[in-house]
Amino acid sequence: MNSGMYAALSGSMASIQRMEVLTNNLANLNTTGFKRDRVLFESVLANVNSTTPASPAVAASPVTAARTPLHTGGTVVTDYSGGPVRQSGVPLDFALDGEGYFVVKSAEGTAYTRQGNFHLDAGGKLLTAQGDEVQGSNGGAITVVGNKIEVDAKGGIFADGNQVGSLNVVEFPKPYTLQKVGGALFTAGEGVTAEPAKSTGVKQGFLEDSNVNPILEMANLIETSRYYESCLKAVKSYDDMAAKATGELGKL
Repeated sequence: MNSGMYAALSGSMASIQRMEVLTNNLANLNTTGFKRDRVLFESVLANVNSTTPASPAVAASPVTAARTPLHTGGTVVTDYSGGPVRQSGVPLDFALDGEGYFVVKSAEGTAYTRQGNFHLDAGGKLLTAQGDEVQGSNGGAITVVGNKIEVDAKGGIFADGNQVGSLNVVEFPKPYTLQKVGGALFTAGEGVTAEPAKSTGVKQGFLEDSNVNPILEMANLIETSRYYESCLKAVKSYDDMAAKATGELGKL
């Protein structure tokens, strides 16, 4: 395949992948505890100009600029940085002050989240917004029965002054190898062991918002969309030149 055509096609494919990730980030702008994703590309640098036929339409395209990266594949990675914390005043809303995670029992098994907008079911069982059981420090579900619910900085849960359980908050060694299985839900990578949190506190009546920056994501989305359009124009230019060359050869 012509190297210029390859650059244009791989660039358009990379752009589609990046737009999907950016769109998903924006869709989860208001998802409590959501962590944004980004795409890292494995690429090689090549002077595409040296192999690109002279063509005004192609020369104006970003894919023909000198030392343009030829994308050969993208890896989606998660940005685990904390989102802004806001006060909600709701007794069953919790934010984590530190890098820990709540432990929950989900359809995928044991999972982890920083999405602390919990609620109680009819029997008093503490659940996530999706209905997953919030796990206590004893490894089981937490049942809360009482009128006044208080939670201390260590995750101890009190109902009408009596302790009824404790939130299980854990931390992971870095670099993280967590795998995203939902909007704000993660599972641990193979061989990774969660450890009891030593430097993470619990704040009752607060929530951690998504760490998505809408202005930055929109700017990246617009930039990627324009790059995609340029790649498509370059592909059409190469296709037109190939068709013209074929027609000229047919006349010989």
